[in-house]
Amino acid sequence: MRFVYSIIGIIFGLVFIKYRESIYRFTGKNAWAEKYLGQGGTINLYVLFGGAVVILSILYMTGTLGIFAEKTAGRLLRFGS
Repeated sequence: MRFVYSIIGIIFGLVFIKYRESIYRFTGKNAWAEKYLGQGGTINLYVLFGGAVVILSILYMTGTLGIFAEKTAGRLLRFGS
C-alpha cells in the first residue's frame, strides 16, 4: 500500500507543478509568498510545494521518511525516544 500512496503523491506533486499557472489563476496571489519570495513568489511557492510532495513521497516509498523525521523533527518533538 505504501507504494500506491507514494505513486499517487508523486503524480500529485508533478501535476501540481505542471499546472501551477492554472492554479495561480484560480486562487490568486498569496500575500506572504509575494512579500518574502518576491515578484512571482506565489508560483515559486507552488513549485516548492509540489517538489516537497514529490520528495516526501519518494522518502515514504523507500521507507526513509520515518528515519528522516526522527533525525530532524524528532530531536525537537521527542519522537522515537
